[in-house]
Amino acid sequence: MTSFTVHLYLLHRTQKHFSSCLNQEQKPLWTGLVSEGAAVAQTRPPLERPGRLRERPLVDVRGAYRVPSRRPSAHRSSRRPASSSCRLPSTRGWTGPPRLFMAGDVEGFCSSIHDTSVSAGFRALYEEGLLLDVTLVIEDHQFQAHKALLATQSDYFRIMFTADMRERDQNKIHLKGLTATGFSHVLQFMYYGTIELSMNTVHEILQAAMYVQLIEVVKFCCSFLLAKICLENCAEIMRLLDDFGVNIEGVREKLDAFLLDNFVPLMSRPDFLSYLSFEKLMSYLDNDHLSRFPEIELYEAVQSWLRHDRRRWRHTDTIIQNIRFCLMTPSSVFEKVKTSEFYRYSRQLRYEVDQALHYFQNIHQQPLLDMKSSRIRSAKPQTTVFRGMIGHSMVNSKILLLKKPRIWWELEGPQVPLRPDCLAIVNNFVFLLGGEELGPDGEFHASSKVFRYDPRHNSWLRMADMSVPRSEFAVGVIGKFIYAVAGRTRDETFYSTERYDITNDRWEFVDPYPVNKYGHEGTVLNNKLFITGGITSSSTSKQVCVFDPSKEGTIEQRTRRTQVVTNCWENKSKMNYARCFHKMISYNGKLYVFGGVCVILRASFESQGCPSTEVYNPETDQWTILASMPIGRSGHGVTVLDRQIMVLGGLCYNGHYSDSILTFDPDENKWKEDEYPRMPCKLDGLQVCNLHFPDYVLDEVRRCN
Repeated sequence: MTSFTVHLYLLHRTQKHFSSCLNQEQKPLWTGLVSEGAAVAQTRPPLERPGRLRERPLVDVRGAYRVPSRRPSAHRSSRRPASSSCRLPSTRGWTGPPRLFMAGDVEGFCSSIHDTSVSAGFRALYEEGLLLDVTLVIEDHQFQAHKALLATQSDYFRIMFTADMRERDQNKIHLKGLTATGFSHVLQFMYYGTIELSMNTVHEILQAAMYVQLIEVVKFCCSFLLAKICLENCAEIMRLLDDFGVNIEGVREKLDAFLLDNFVPLMSRPDFLSYLSFEKLMSYLDNDHLSRFPEIELYEAVQSWLRHDRRRWRHTDTIIQNIRFCLMTPSSVFEKVKTSEFYRYSRQLRYEVDQALHYFQNIHQQPLLDMKSSRIRSAKPQTTVFRGMIGHSMVNSKILLLKKPRIWWELEGPQVPLRPDCLAIVNNFVFLLGGEELGPDGEFHASSKVFRYDPRHNSWLRMADMSVPRSEFAVGVIGKFIYAVAGRTRDETFYSTERYDITNDRWEFVDPYPVNKYGHEGTVLNNKLFITGGITSSSTSKQVCVFDPSKEGTIEQRTRRTQVVTNCWENKSKMNYARCFHKMISYNGKLYVFGGVCVILRASFESQGCPSTEVYNPETDQWTILASMPIGRSGHGVTVLDRQIMVLGGLCYNGHYSDSILTFDPDENKWKEDEYPRMPCKLDGLQVCNLHFPDYVLDEVRRCN
């Protein structure tokens, strides 16, 4: 039994020879074992024919026999001759090597071990000290290597040995600016592909890898450092990456993420305070990812940085502008800011404190005072649910949050004794209005109460009551006003419209809605309040009416309920379906309407649900029917998250309360289910929005069961 060397060299005559043998259906004389990476063994080579060269069978570079094509040659007979000496190896159970291409009689093949075999060849030559053609001298240490391998592994050596440089023809090259220890690890990686890192050696290895531009080792060093980073070595790692100018994608982002997550503890360490530059400090203070720390702690951290070096005091005014004093409590400002030495030193600090005190004093105007110092540090809003009712039973009003990784959490804190019918958002403040509350008689009654929620401190504030109790009404925010339109109590339905002046914490009547109505929905689009659907005169409505505050009547024209003045109201194209207790949301300059109830009889919801969805284009004043919901529902919540509209909970038309979440893609006009986890309980009449919370408030959440 003989063996032969594997070659990837295709010969036209050889292919013809084996095609002929195959077409003649010769029995194989193959006794060798075909295995990947092993040479193919034969009992004997094919017999020679007179006048022809003896041809070796082609073998894949992995050692697997190449199966010739079974297609008969055009110029040869497919019948087997009576006598033939060519025998082929058996191909049973073997699919052949991977082909790159097939063009006529020429076929291309690919080796799966070629790169490995080349590396192994260089490694064997290196270990045996053969064909070493360059000596690198570093700190009196000499390293012998192959120029070809160095050039393939390192751009630095590639340029050195191929460009017009004097080192190209030298056999001994001196390298300065790196250590022998570091380079020995790098050279080992070039030959063996492995490297060992420790906190004692990573500095020198990173230096050598950056020197010879071996990016893969640089990435390994960065991954190692980021895995080992802690409060004690953070400053050292920052200095190391800065000294060598490491600019690997994602490294700085991960380092900054660690710094932001541990900013306040790090600012108590002298080594970190020494290394942190003014520019870096400014970039961190301007980052919303610092939201896990209360603002007063950030101010105290800044004081530590300033006190570390008296020469830094000249930056006080600039740094102070990145502290958000309005997010502090009044007691913190008085006790910790005004008493510090920097308050007397910095004019800018005194100005910022005065602004914060003005903000605290004008508590009702806070939603309108939208400035940087009052904005919550929050990178992404949270889907927030203010609980409604389960059937006719009041549930607690603890806030539900859908947080990463898509898990429902319950926010601990104060509760409001109200089942709100309407929600309004003003610069991340939440207003819950009207609805129903439990009366002294144990029955639910329409409410005129208004509560404001502040996510900065997880606190509620009672605002001025509406002029009349309202339930099943609609609201909208335009400018500094919150409008409340129509609605009803247990005894009557009305068309009165009033607005809340946020600046003065006061309600006043405006032009009333044209007709008595309840169960309608309102949304603001282009500074106009759109009212859709509802129940009027014991029937559901398709009506769409828009309120334009720029056409508002005079004070003398405004009325409570005795005179109808409709200067501000204008009818628009009706919806395709009459509906009430539906939901509407503005998105990308259009109005989307979801679900609701088609008729007013409430004895059974089996056939009264309205699963239809439609969209309104204000430019054309037209409604378009979209894909219907999988199951109709009313009393649900709706919000927008990640370019999709979410529909949460509600009462399905089959009579069951729902805890499911549907998502609607406006671009594809498709509904999806189970994109988000179900709510922890089945709710009807829930109010949903997206809010920014500081992380120190979110630390008070409790995972829902």
